[in-house]
Amino acid sequence: MLGAGLVEVPPVPYRDPADAIMENPEVPENRRFCSRCDEPVGRSREGRPGRTEGFCRNCGHPFSFTPKLKPGDTLGDQYEVLGCLAHGGLGWIYLARDHNVSGRWVVLKGLLDVGDSDAMAAATAERAFLAEVEHPNIVKIFNFVRHGGSGYIVMEYVGGRSLKDILLSRRRELGEDASLPLPQVIAYGLEVLSALGYLHNVGLLYCDFKPDNAIQSEEQLKLIDLGGVRRSFDAGSPIFGTPGYQAPEIAARGPSVPSDLYTVGRTLAVLSFPFRGYTKKHLRSLPPRDEVPLFQRYESYYRLLRRACHGDPARRFQSAAEMAEQLTGVLREVLSAEGTALPPAPSPLFGPEQNAAGAEVADLGNERNGDEPILRRLTPAEAAGALPVPLVAADDPAAGFLAGLTARDPG
Repeated sequence: MLGAGLVEVPPVPYRDPADAIMENPEVPENRRFCSRCDEPVGRSREGRPGRTEGFCRNCGHPFSFTPKLKPGDTLGDQYEVLGCLAHGGLGWIYLARDHNVSGRWVVLKGLLDVGDSDAMAAATAERAFLAEVEHPNIVKIFNFVRHGGSGYIVMEYVGGRSLKDILLSRRRELGEDASLPLPQVIAYGLEVLSALGYLHNVGLLYCDFKPDNAIQSEEQLKLIDLGGVRRSFDAGSPIFGTPGYQAPEIAARGPSVPSDLYTVGRTLAVLSFPFRGYTKKHLRSLPPRDEVPLFQRYESYYRLLRRACHGDPARRFQSAAEMAEQLTGVLREVLSAEGTALPPAPSPLFGPEQNAAGAEVADLGNERNGDEPILRRLTPAEAAGALPVPLVAADDPAAGFLAGLTARDPG
């Protein structure tokens, strides 16, 4: 069960790592771009296939899209390479066995373009502090090793399918306009917010969340690509993002907690309805409500996305916990509208009731002559004492003092 334990998401079977190895690892030509000027490189011409290594014709910067590791290579006298799993924005991803820890499966992530200093800096930063990150919804970083002049991140293997793959699979089955069920999308969003909230609380920003960067394995969701993660006070490291998901103020102001939450809002939109033009016409906006049936049916969901994806970061959610609280409320409304009976939710503002006030039977002697007993009337002090106690706000300057009081303390 995901989404605050309210949604039963279809499980994704664990994928045998050996079955995931690519037979012919190469970067498609339409995804080859210069890391310096973003011009196309390595393209076919006059019937000749494009080069996988060379120099950009526009700026002269070197490029390389060839895997640097081959099956049988051993890194650090510990990790035996078995093959390539995939390629991404920051590098090739390899499957390996850790011969020092029971032959467990691990993933090695190298650099896609070894001439890209920004990518090298991102990988170096990733290994420096992310090995200390511990959260059930975030892939675990084990180690960092160097081989042949390149660095590689060693992380746990997560066998499953990305949210992007899950969406595309549904569209292949049901048509191009198909989307994931809204409760399932919200459940994914709550898991992601839990992970981002953890990162934010330890002073880190994820920066590049999108459907590609979360994998569901069986009934668990994990963030898998930590290449863009940076410290919240870091003003000098390269910033990685994806058009259609990245907040509009990034270039001018840099990343922040609200910009991270913006990426979650955009991802929720992409997964929950046919969001055409999200990288062009609606690069920095949502479609009008009257164009999206889902928005017409669930106004609260529409309002949540409008706030999460607002152009002004000051008008977005300011914490993952705040957004998760609102998203949970939307989920409960959606499930109720679909006929799902839900248990009462605890209040985020008040504690539980102190006692069952007004349950005592009044002692009236024989005055009632056998009539049904009546409940004793509460005094004002008893009624006030039975009310739920407001929870202490964590940002209240007097939070420590207030938390030490009890409901029975005199005012």
